Amino acid sequence: MEVFMKLSASLFLLLAGCAAGANQPQAVAPPANFSPVLSLAPLVEAVEPAVVNVYVTSIQHLAISDRMSLLMGLPQEREVQGQGSGFVISADGYILTNNHVAKDAKDIEVKFTSGEKFTATVVGSDPASDIALLKIDAKKMLPYLRLGDSDALRVGDWVMAVGNPLGLGHTVTAGILSGKGRELSDSLEEDFLQTDASINPGNSGGPLVGMDGTVVGMNTAIISGANSVGFAIPASDLKSVVAQLRENGKVSRGFLGVSMSSLSEEGKQLLGTEGGALLVQVAADSPAAKGGLLQGDVVVKVDGHAIADQRDLLQAVAGKSPGTRIKVDLLRQGKPQSLEVILGERPQE
Repeated sequence: MEVFMKLSASLFLLLAGCAAGANQPQAVAPPANFSPVLSLAPLVEAVEPAVVNVYVTSIQHLAISDRMSLLMGLPQEREVQGQGSGFVISADGYILTNNHVAKDAKDIEVKFTSGEKFTATVVGSDPASDIALLKIDAKKMLPYLRLGDSDALRVGDWVMAVGNPLGLGHTVTAGILSGKGRELSDSLEEDFLQTDASINPGNSGGPLVGMDGTVVGMNTAIISGANSVGFAIPASDLKSVVAQLRENGKVSRGFLGVSMSSLSEEGKQLLGTEGGALLVQVAADSPAAKGGLLQGDVVVKVDGHAIADQRDLLQAVAGKSPGTRIKVDLLRQGKPQSLEVILGERPQE
């Protein structure tokens, strides 16, 4: 009888645990028998409930002086309407979008495919990576998307973009991953994913998903005049930024306080190095100056990591927290030296 009671108790606990697990919010995913060869519809049906249209009202200050505005009876500012996309990343209402979508917002409203609308607030934003974190109070558990492993993506993998292009409402496009580690001229922060899934204005902030339903990137940019060339922030970068935005409302990055340039091929041959970042200027009283770095130094390693060029040095430093002590290997007038530098905090702008 005692054995029976123990077994019954164990069975009850097991069933109770299963029931509790069943009530826990789970990221949306396509059905187990989903076959992309046949149709993407099951993937769309799984993902769309967690994607939102983002409508933004912001204040634009007009380029006219106070005196002229007064004399001509003109307003000095006006409300501007903008739109973009976003996606829910947690059942309690956290939403990711681009910073350029939510920037300077007076009011933000998000709309689901169900037609439900909610007022959103900005939890935090990071202009450097163009990521913003929003929050809504839906008073219920929401469907959400899980951030996937963008590092495991291969060029040629199928991907799907969901968003609100040109204000048309929820729109789905599909294609392949066209490239990884792409650099855009106005950003040194990200190694963008490139896709030929059609992306247009309004897609910004929407998810780029893999065939398992996880987010592999956030659709962010296009090249004007190009066809089927879109760019997304990799999920690996989203993860690191989201954690800080949720905790602190901003992202803190390491800072040296230098201007730099990549070495030319002739410069590499002259110095006998395969790569490096040339310090063109070292700001006075900067972390670099305090650590002994000088104009003309060529940084070849940071904490043992080889530095290929100026972008590599920026990312190596920005990827560390302010206050971190780093070892910098450099060439000074062709001679190797090692210094220790305590990083400052990079200005937000």
